[in-house]
Amino acid sequence: MPISEKIALGAGSLALFYGNAGVKTLVVPAYQMLRGLNPALLGLVLALPHCWDAITDPLVGMISDNCRTRFGRRRPIIVLGAVLQALAFGTIWIAPPSLGPRGTLAYLAVTLVIFYTCFSIFAVPLTSLTFEMTPDYRERTRVTAFGGFFSKLAELTYGWMFWIANLAVFGTVANGLKLVGWGIGIVIMGVFGLIPGLFVRERYSRVARRQEKVRLGPALRAVLANRAFTVIAGLLICQVIGGMLASNLDYYLLVYPMNGGNVVEGTKWKAILTSGYAIVGLLSIYPVNWLANRIGKRAAMAAIFLLVLAGAAGKWLIFTPGHLWKILLDPLLCAPIYPALIILVPSMISDACDDDELRHGLRREGMAAAFFSWIQKAGYAASFFGSGLALYLTGFDAGLGGAQPARAILTMRLILAGATAAWAAIALGLLRFYPLDRDRAGQIRTELEARRGLVT
Repeated sequence: MPISEKIALGAGSLALFYGNAGVKTLVVPAYQMLRGLNPALLGLVLALPHCWDAITDPLVGMISDNCRTRFGRRRPIIVLGAVLQALAFGTIWIAPPSLGPRGTLAYLAVTLVIFYTCFSIFAVPLTSLTFEMTPDYRERTRVTAFGGFFSKLAELTYGWMFWIANLAVFGTVANGLKLVGWGIGIVIMGVFGLIPGLFVRERYSRVARRQEKVRLGPALRAVLANRAFTVIAGLLICQVIGGMLASNLDYYLLVYPMNGGNVVEGTKWKAILTSGYAIVGLLSIYPVNWLANRIGKRAAMAAIFLLVLAGAAGKWLIFTPGHLWKILLDPLLCAPIYPALIILVPSMISDACDDDELRHGLRREGMAAAFFSWIQKAGYAASFFGSGLALYLTGFDAGLGGAQPARAILTMRLILAGATAAWAAIALGLLRFYPLDRDRAGQIRTELEARRGLVT
């Protein structure tokens, strides 16, 4: 594949990352820490749109698989989604301060449903396009490595967004949030989101034009019956559960016990931690790609999950008061798993889509993208709800500032370390059952090309 197309496709990953993590990084400080909303209720509001995603993601996937235009199946929908999501993202951050707690929660719920609907229109066909960029086993990992690179660039910046919104130049934090939110919406969700829709060539449109219409029920049953798909789904569900229990707990530990309840200072250290993850993640992209092409995708993933197990033990020692710079040890052990997931999981799904075509004679990356996109987005929602509920049940009270109950802090530390260790251990067990190595993928490609010709 030309490097220009890899870069154009990768640019869309900036919008994908901010569509998932941009809401996460701004909602907690904007709506819970500053406006004082109940963390459990806020978590519930953040989870609700992803119940709607269970409908919109498969619907968009089916439309994308069946779309027939001279511009391709995916690209026109990507362009539409980029424009809509840019507008919807900006509206999340302009809730009038006069609404009160209930009105603010209602405003947030409505705008999140609208945004995530628009985000589905963008994310599902873009992910589908990633799966079908090339039929080559090794080149698929190289393609997704570009997406990993842009995702890490996004990670390098997103943690600073709330800190930037606090700058004096904006006058008030509320004005800063509005301007930062609209900046992310227009530049990242809009401009970067348009790039893959305008400049990437589709390669499977000719194959898809000859096939029968993709139907929702059979497609979902095929995904669930395919062993490769189910193992990958299991890996992502483990990530969901780990995130559900541990997401944002490092943030609260940094703000309260480690910085005495100072939200701005804790946010700064959270941004430093996030930047550390991004830098180590960027430096890990080439080694992950090299390792996968040398020993195979499954073995490379297993090696990196072993590193995460060590990182889980490290979290127990790192997130304690004193010597704040020690938090930079955390990315050294745990950061490589995230570029591995970004790079290797889509590449593995691409291989599984070939297996699906061999079995059923259909190219339906859209349905696969919808299935896995919903798992990931549900994970973000579950992480908000789970961590918010955990904070509520352990006695956390934002009004106490740095004087949080010792039991609440201890529970946060236990969950942060324990959930990370459990995620890695279960994932290692699941990887033993993944059936598609390099040789099997090569056999599938040979059989497909003998049946329906080459994809160029």
